[in-house]
Amino acid sequence: MTSLPPSECCAKVAYQQGTPSGHIEIISTLKCYVSSNYTTNSDKYLLIFTDVFGIELLNNKLLGDHFAQQLGYPVIIPDILFDDPLSEGSTDFQRFFANHPVDKTKKCVFNFLSSFKDTFPHATFIAGIGYCFGAKYLCHHLTESGIIDVGAFAHPSYIEEDEFSMIKKPLLISAAENDPVFTRESRVKSEEILKCLNIPYQIDLFGGVYHGFAVRGDLSKKQVKYASEKAFSDAVYWFKYHAEN
Repeated sequence: MTSLPPSECCAKVAYQQGTPSGHIEIISTLKCYVSSNYTTNSDKYLLIFTDVFGIELLNNKLLGDHFAQQLGYPVIIPDILFDDPLSEGSTDFQRFFANHPVDKTKKCVFNFLSSFKDTFPHATFIAGIGYCFGAKYLCHHLTESGIIDVGAFAHPSYIEEDEFSMIKKPLLISAAENDPVFTRESRVKSEEILKCLNIPYQIDLFGGVYHGFAVRGDLSKKQVKYASEKAFSDAVYWFKYHAEN
């Protein structure tokens, strides 16, 4: 396994301040948070696959808004949690995984992406980024036949080696030094696999920060703020570069 299942570190949240500018839209029967520049006529889209808190977490909405502002095209955050995110303050992952089995979540994402180009017929470039729980389900669509053109993970969880080995699209990974889920051993194994895949890849390791820093980190801490902002700006550049090359 290149990353372990979510644990208590995945339930820690430092809440950000701000007012979301997007709205909820039903796309292919799935509830989604979409950025304010949402349209079905764009040729480029970014899809965000969230952590266990889903589209109701303010941090995730603000993240989508920020990406839309910097990229200049629509951002869509599908609800892959069946309107049943981890409750605030809860660490009951046994219950969470009982309600979100892998096969059920895989099917949800597969159905959403299978009809994506019917809903967005002008789309020629689709980027995807997965945080923690969501990275696993993005992974399956970075294959040769997957519709995602370029991907990024931040502190990914629960990805098996065989899933990781199927990736055929450019991949950026933002990792935390202190992470009981995407451990040092997991990072080394991921790098070994990526070397063999012959795809463009980049792995960033941020010292002094913990799992979740890219979405739920405490921005009052200098190291966390730097890591969060740098992971974001790297992802923006990564997507812009691969959209043009």
